[in-house]
Amino acid sequence: MLLNKKIKKAITFHTEIIKLVYPENGMSNWEHFTRTHFNNMALVINKKITHAVISNPDLVAHYFVIGKLKLEKDILNLRCGSVSGFIQYLSRRNEYQIYTWVSGKTLQSYWNNGSAKIVKINALMAFLQVPLNEWDDWILETPKLEARDEASAIFLFKTPELNHASFAIVKKYYAGNYYLYYQKTDGSDNIIKTPFVLKEHESGKILVHSISEGHRYSGKVMGLRDGCLYINCQNLDFEEMEQYVFNIGLETNPEVLFGVSTTVSVKERLGVALKNVLVKQKNNSDGFENENEIEIPFSKKYAAVSEESIIVNYLKNSPHNIIKAPGCCNLSELADDGERAYQ
Repeated sequence: MLLNKKIKKAITFHTEIIKLVYPENGMSNWEHFTRTHFNNMALVINKKITHAVISNPDLVAHYFVIGKLKLEKDILNLRCGSVSGFIQYLSRRNEYQIYTWVSGKTLQSYWNNGSAKIVKINALMAFLQVPLNEWDDWILETPKLEARDEASAIFLFKTPELNHASFAIVKKYYAGNYYLYYQKTDGSDNIIKTPFVLKEHESGKILVHSISEGHRYSGKVMGLRDGCLYINCQNLDFEEMEQYVFNIGLETNPEVLFGVSTTVSVKERLGVALKNVLVKQKNNSDGFENENEIEIPFSKKYAAVSEESIIVNYLKNSPHNIIKAPGCCNLSELADDGERAYQ
């Protein structure tokens, strides 16, 4: 995803950044700044992020501003032993020993339309001192297009937003706690069952929270069109977006919702579409979304009929649970594959 204009503007006019760059270059030509300029900005930004992390260790403990693998590697290499040890390590460093949360190279890429990982954007949220409960509103802000750009970018940016009527419908009939079921992207005979929560936020949006195969997802309901519910989610642990479409029709008392999600396979890093089944729960307790996901083999035996047994049996006997998009190739390779399939 791209760093949106709201975040760029807040960084551009941040007091510390203005003091750093205004006397020399002004604020109108960031795209032409050199790597040195962005390296200097990164020094200021990284100091502020470190102070924010020391004040709020949860930013690290929950992998908001650093990836899980990166943190584990640093804890091992720095011999910190734990997250708390890592925080102590940061607090002992002097002002010239700066931990790099965001590099000058990365910042320069953002101002040249480079894509941004969510942990890096989160780190910039910490630099800007944006309250945690407002991060979604900042990060998921839809960019505004010039009129001349709309035709070529309509499918990229014109994602339907919930209007007042749609919001009222989703809030009344579809917000709540669900279990999400789907077959694993590795194609094994295993199903993931995990909490999937749609809930109203004070900002007036329906937000989504879920954990899938160890990764946390956060997003929002984007639209209600033609009997379909559109949801966009961001993986908080590595760079990946997931889009859901659920068929809801005119149902006002849904028990089971069917849909599809598009994502990236964990091991192969290929585009993949997954059949999804949502089962609404009667329990709307706040702690529901903190339940752990479970992995269920098709071979599991059940002593009695239950929600889980019904869904597992359905997916076990359902074709096309997973559709994978292969990598790029040339036409001759595609023709060869077609010949083999025909034979």
